[in-house]
Amino acid sequence: MKRLILIANLFAVAAWAAQGAYVVILNDGKRVVGREKYTIKGDNALLTLKNGTLVAIPLDHINLEATEKLNARNLGDAMPLDWADVQEEDRPAPSPTPTPSLTTLGGIRRGAGRPINEAARPTPTPGISYTGTAYSDPRVVRAFEEGLERSRLYLYRIGRGTRPNYLVVELQVNGKPEVNKGLLAVCEVYHILATTAPDRTPERLEIRMLNESGREAGLFRLAPEEAAELATGQVTAVEFFQKHVIF
Repeated sequence: MKRLILIANLFAVAAWAAQGAYVVILNDGKRVVGREKYTIKGDNALLTLKNGTLVAIPLDHINLEATEKLNARNLGDAMPLDWADVQEEDRPAPSPTPTPSLTTLGGIRRGAGRPINEAARPTPTPGISYTGTAYSDPRVVRAFEEGLERSRLYLYRIGRGTRPNYLVVELQVNGKPEVNKGLLAVCEVYHILATTAPDRTPERLEIRMLNESGREAGLFRLAPEEAAELATGQVTAVEFFQKHVIF
C-alpha cells in the first residue's frame, strides 16, 4: 500500500510539473504566477500560487485579454529562437526600415576586443532602476519579453534605462537558480539582437535583479560583447555574475 501511495504521489508531482505555470496579468501591468489556470467563483478568480497558497483576485482587476493571449502562446514548447522572431501585428514599428529576422543568426563574434585603461572604466552605476519610461523600440522590448517568458520568468519590467539608448530589465528572482536563468535569458536576447539587428540593439543593457522581499540581488550594466560571453558559453552563469555584478 505504501508503495502504491508513493507511486501515486510521483505521478501527481509529474503531472504538476507538466502543467508549468499560468500567468495572470493585472490591469496595472503586474503579474501573478500560479500553478494552473484560475477558476471563477462569483466575482473572483481563484488562483493557486506556485507555493500552494490559494488567492482570490477580483475579476475586474484582471486584464483578461492579455492574460489569455500570453498563456495561449505556450512559450515553453516553442522551437529554439522562435520567440525572437518579433511579430508586428500587435505593436507597430516606429520605423518602416526592414531589419533581418532575429531567428537568422549571423556569425558568432567570439573574443571581441575589450576596452582598456580609461575606456574600461564602467559608467557610474547609481540610479539603475525601472523608471516606468517606455523604451523607444517596441520590437526590442518584445524580444526580451519573449526570451524571459520562454525561460518561465514572468515577474519582470522592461523600459528605458538611465540613458535613452539604454534598456533596463528589472527582474524578480527566487534564489540563485533563477538569477542564473535570468542572466542567461537576457544575455541571449541581447546577443541575438547585436548579431542580427545591430541598428536596433540598445547601446547598453541594464539589469536590476530583486529578491522576493524587494531587495537588490544584483545590478549589471552590459555592453553587447560582455553579454556574448555568457550567451555563447565562454563562461558559466556563476562566473559571469562574479565578473560583472555591481552592487
